[in-house]
Amino acid sequence: MSSSNLKTTFNTAPTLYEEVRPGYPAELIRDVIDLSGMKNHSRILEIGCGTGKATRPFAERGYELVCLDIGADLIAVARERLRKYPNVSFLEQAFEVWKPEGTFDLIISATAFHWVDPKVRYLKASEVLRSGGCLAVFSNQHVRKDEGFFAESQSLYNKYYTPMTTNRPTHATSFPSVEAFQDPIKRVYPWTQTYSSEQYIKLLGTYSGHIALLDENRHRLFEGIVDLIETQYGGRVTKHYEAVLDLRKTR
Repeated sequence: MSSSNLKTTFNTAPTLYEEVRPGYPAELIRDVIDLSGMKNHSRILEIGCGTGKATRPFAERGYELVCLDIGADLIAVARERLRKYPNVSFLEQAFEVWKPEGTFDLIISATAFHWVDPKVRYLKASEVLRSGGCLAVFSNQHVRKDEGFFAESQSLYNKYYTPMTTNRPTHATSFPSVEAFQDPIKRVYPWTQTYSSEQYIKLLGTYSGHIALLDENRHRLFEGIVDLIETQYGGRVTKHYEAVLDLRKTR
C-alpha cells in the first residue's frame, strides 16, 4: 500500500478505533478554548474528525461544529455517538476539496492535520478562518519508546514490520501561507495509559502502518507482542504519552 493511501486505512476499523483510541486531556481542550478566545456563538471546523474523539468536548459546550472526514464508516460512528448534539454536522469530504460556507472562528484537527496535502494545509485554513481566528492542531505522541517493553519489542518490529515513508510533518515551518499565521503557541500535556495485552493489540490494530501490513506479518507481530507482555511484563504495559498542542492565530 502506498503512503498516500495509508490515510484510508482507519475507515476499515471504526468500531475498534472508537473503543481503544485515546481522547485528549481536558486541560488541552480548555487551553484551546481559552487561547482562541471562543465565545458562546463561535463556529468550529474540524478536519479529520474520525469517530469524534476530539469532537465531543466542544459539542458539549454548545459550539456549532462542521466536521469533515473521508471515512464514511468513521463518520457513521461519530454521528451515532454524538446524535444528541444538533449543533454538530458531519460531511464525508476531504478538506482539500471541501467548499466552505462562511468563515470559522476556530479550526481543530486532532491527529489528522498531517494527512492534509502540504500545499493546502495552511493556505486553505487561513482562507476559511475569520480575521483573528485560530488553528489548533493537536495529537498524542508516544514518548519513552526506547525503554522497557517498547525497546524489547523492537526485535519483533525489525522482523515483521516494514514502515511506510510518508514524509508528512504535522507542524509547518515553510509550507504555503504559514506566514498568514502568527508564531504558534506550543504546549505539552504528559499522561499515561496502562493496557492489557488484549487492549494493546487492539490499539495497534488502529494504526495505519499496522493495518497495512500483510496479514501473516501482522499476525506474527501481534502474536509475539502478546507473548512478550504476558511472559515478561505481567500481562500489562504502560504507555507514556505527550499530548502536543500547536495553536496559531491568523494575523
